[in-house]
Amino acid sequence: MTTRVDTDLSESDFVGGDGAGESTAESATESGTPAESSATDATAGPTGRTRGGRLTVVLAVVAVLAVIAAALAAWQWRSAAGALDAERAADADRAAAVDVARGYTERSLTYDHTNVDGFFAGVEEGTTDALRERFDGVREVLTQIMTDSQVVASGTVNAATVTAQDGNVYTVKVFATQTTQNLQQPEPGAVPTLLTVTVEKNGDQWLVSDYGADTGAA
Repeated sequence: MTTRVDTDLSESDFVGGDGAGESTAESATESGTPAESSATDATAGPTGRTRGGRLTVVLAVVAVLAVIAAALAAWQWRSAAGALDAERAADADRAAAVDVARGYTERSLTYDHTNVDGFFAGVEEGTTDALRERFDGVREVLTQIMTDSQVVASGTVNAATVTAQDGNVYTVKVFATQTTQNLQQPEPGAVPTLLTVTVEKNGDQWLVSDYGADTGAA
């Protein structure tokens, strides 16, 4: 028994097969492109947002540090300015104490037997009550000496400086020269002298609270 195999194949059979393959490949390619793009977008999206967030944080930190640096610089400037103002004020007070001591010394070393009242008015001006009372206590004796000896004297301050300070109390050393003449010494004679003048600041007022020859005691 002989079996017949039909080998007649039409051209359409080959063409159809090839078309189907190409269609399938194109479909696969077209469907793969969006999928790949989506995967890339999904990966790139969070990374971009993360980098942007980090940049924002860095900028915020830089801004805060800049503000802190500016605040510290301003504080340091104010501190330095305050210290400078305080030093200038202290220097001005010392200079004022020296001026008061110089003026008082010149008044105390200058007198004339013909104007004893003027002398006492000068040495009691700008003094504390305690020092004024001391001069009142010796007024009669000094008046007698000046009048009897016909004393004429004048004082000149050569140098003065603050040697100690206790709060608003200043100790000023004054080096001066007093030129005197009297009945026993008609020709004027100059005598150097070292004095200690204590000056106190009371508000805006400066007062001499003590005055006398410097004995060299500490």
